Amino acid sequence: MKALTRLAELVQSRDLGDFASARLDRLKLHIVDTVGARLAGSRTDEGMAVAQLFPPMGGGPMGAIVAGCAQARCTEIDDIHLASCTTPGSVVVSTALALASQRASEGDPISVRDVCAAVLAGYETLIRLGFAIDGPVVLRKGVWPTHFAAAFGSAATASRMYGLSVDATAGALATALAAGSGAPVSAALPSSSRWMTLGVAAASGVLAARGAREGLLGTAGDFVWATRLTRDLGRRFLFDDIGIKPYPTARQGLAAIEAARQIADTEKLDPTEIDQIVVRLPEAQRAIVDHPAPPASRFASIVSVQYQIALALTAPDRLLDVRRTPPFVDNRLRALMSKIRVRRARELDKHYPNAWPARVEITAGGRRYSRFVLHPRGDAHDPFGWDDEARKFLALAGPVIGEAAAGRAVTGLRRAGANAPMPPLWDLR
Repeated sequence: MKALTRLAELVQSRDLGDFASARLDRLKLHIVDTVGARLAGSRTDEGMAVAQLFPPMGGGPMGAIVAGCAQARCTEIDDIHLASCTTPGSVVVSTALALASQRASEGDPISVRDVCAAVLAGYETLIRLGFAIDGPVVLRKGVWPTHFAAAFGSAATASRMYGLSVDATAGALATALAAGSGAPVSAALPSSSRWMTLGVAAASGVLAARGAREGLLGTAGDFVWATRLTRDLGRRFLFDDIGIKPYPTARQGLAAIEAARQIADTEKLDPTEIDQIVVRLPEAQRAIVDHPAPPASRFASIVSVQYQIALALTAPDRLLDVRRTPPFVDNRLRALMSKIRVRRARELDKHYPNAWPARVEITAGGRRYSRFVLHPRGDAHDPFGWDDEARKFLALAGPVIGEAAAGRAVTGLRRAGANAPMPPLWDLR
């Protein structure tokens, strides 16, 4: 059986919506997490610009998908799957909520179970394509794995929401493969179109599903990576390996930031008394986050592990600032950044890409302290619970919609049963 047909069978399987309670809970938590990222991203320059191009209420579901996806992803606080190097939530959740909103507006509300089944279909499909093309490897060759897989994941989400046949779903997935180039727009510009291009790719996947509904199908042939695409299909959900970020950061640097914070907190170090910090990373991680100069833009601050560690130790309350325009820099932060060195740790390469670890050494007052972190908080091996997510959502969404509304949004979906109507999270703005 062809790979896309096998994947389409999973997408449309009745069993997909028969969740174990733990998986349903995680799906709801990831939906809330993505909505929080979207609300925070709506305050960034890029998020405000894309909202003007595609007004969330006036642009219909396609505009809502483009805007929601761009706003969530531009934050670098959305969820991530390490082995595929993909960030699925911004694509899949934005697609599912936009289509659920359309159904509700047409008098056809959808249940929590059905939304979560569509979200799981999208997550699993997008992650599997990123894994199939070896996302961590192709990233180093200039391919953006999430962009490459975005239309594929949104097509699966939409196909499940539309209740397509297996053959039509396979045809939609085949069409969607033609929509994701994976060629990234640089994020270095002050207000880059990079995030909008991801939203456009996600919208293309919905168009592929709509086309399949009208009989316009792609050819569901096999591909060189077909075996990896369907490995353990139906026996294991790659969604279960996804993690959540506690604050905006390139995930490649998160373990190092957390290791530095743990040392400073445990030893009660004054940042001004630190003589040196050495960060040791697998080379694939180091190449992404080793940026010693003070950042000139929001995105540059997020990807620099030197900046993030200095911020975490000198002004930790600013870690959750998504907008960062301009990035916060003072004399204490600048001085600490100058003391941070990033080195390749060949002995850590064995962990990558299934884990993205770091070893950090801090020298202060003639003493040296070391900490190794393999799974930072929020990783699938040390996952967020609802209390963690509620605090994060309140910090991100509270300034946008108010603390009371933010609290109701988290509580509403957390307590909603599988057969309850989906709470209107798409209306939060």
